[in-house]
Amino acid sequence: MHNSAIKRVTSLADARRVLADIVPAPTETATLPLARGDGRVIARDARATEPAPPEQRATAAGVAVHASATLDAGEHTPVRLRESAGPPDEDEATPVSAGEPLPEGATAVVPSAAAETTGGEVSITTPVTEGEHVAGVGSDIEVGDLLVPAGGRLTPALLGTLATAGHGNVTCYVKPTVGVVPVGRPERVTATGRTLAGLVARWGGHPEARNPVDPESYAVRPALQRDLTRDLIVTVGGTEAGNESVVPGVVDTLGERHVHGVAVAPGRATTLGVIEGTPVLSVPGTVVGSLVAAIQLVCPALEHGGGGALPTIATTEAQLDGKLASAPGERTFARVALDGETATPIATGAATQWSTVASADGWVAVPDASEGYDAGETVSVERWEL
Repeated sequence: MHNSAIKRVTSLADARRVLADIVPAPTETATLPLARGDGRVIARDARATEPAPPEQRATAAGVAVHASATLDAGEHTPVRLRESAGPPDEDEATPVSAGEPLPEGATAVVPSAAAETTGGEVSITTPVTEGEHVAGVGSDIEVGDLLVPAGGRLTPALLGTLATAGHGNVTCYVKPTVGVVPVGRPERVTATGRTLAGLVARWGGHPEARNPVDPESYAVRPALQRDLTRDLIVTVGGTEAGNESVVPGVVDTLGERHVHGVAVAPGRATTLGVIEGTPVLSVPGTVVGSLVAAIQLVCPALEHGGGGALPTIATTEAQLDGKLASAPGERTFARVALDGETATPIATGAATQWSTVASADGWVAVPDASEGYDAGETVSVERWEL
């Protein structure tokens, strides 16, 4: 049996560099209708194939007119034009709404505040020049404009932009497939395994959530081999010291470990390896340790394997009302609850308790070189949505 004890940990920054090396960038693509594109990563530059707007449009509600007909308009000497329901003649005005196509023949729009309609007659008190309150063809988007660069992650607003500029479909990278394998007693790792699978899906992966397997080599080995067709394997549990530290030894037997522990707390017992070309990211089974490893390593792995960056974690500045201790050499992620601009530490040592996750609003990432923060210090809180 290989010795799986963690003798020397790797910094979080170095572990992420290893991930970038062992997790391949995506190559397979699929063409999808825009309705299925939200959250997907676009594989090719998307440029406008149609101008926006495709015709002249009113930018203000009012009446469309021939600008030359309003030259003599004034507050005390209004120009009176006949109201029209269609394209206006030179002595007519056609009501329009903002964003509506400009009627044929009209050259400007008089805003509602300067156009009063009474009995089929429109009194105009402000002159307008040709093109005033009118958006020209392509004034928003011109044909050939770059809308979304390759590697961009699509949002509803970007999808709307693509639809406006002539796209009905979009070519995206295929979601990376991820085998999520809980290792250990079911009562200990089932919930963390399900949580990791949910996070994988949220971060753009396609998870295959497996049932827990016994923390024994005879059970872990076939479980890993079964998922070697996946783009990434994430194991949950089976990495900690003691009798259940089985996954690192199996990885050693079947492939190669590249990282034998990461300098984060909790989550130190995280290892990275490769089996037959498939990256294997093994995170501890403890509640908070698995979440730290997931957010700090599984998420970047999915960014790299999915071809595009994910939204950054929102942060809030707050003042601590208690001390946060940290061991130098490890980046500590300390849970806190927020009340306005005050951050209260939550059970910093209770890495196995779900209640400390439910009651926390996020955590403070204490730098590797720091021994922690004292009460009263201002800290940056990384907000989470778990």
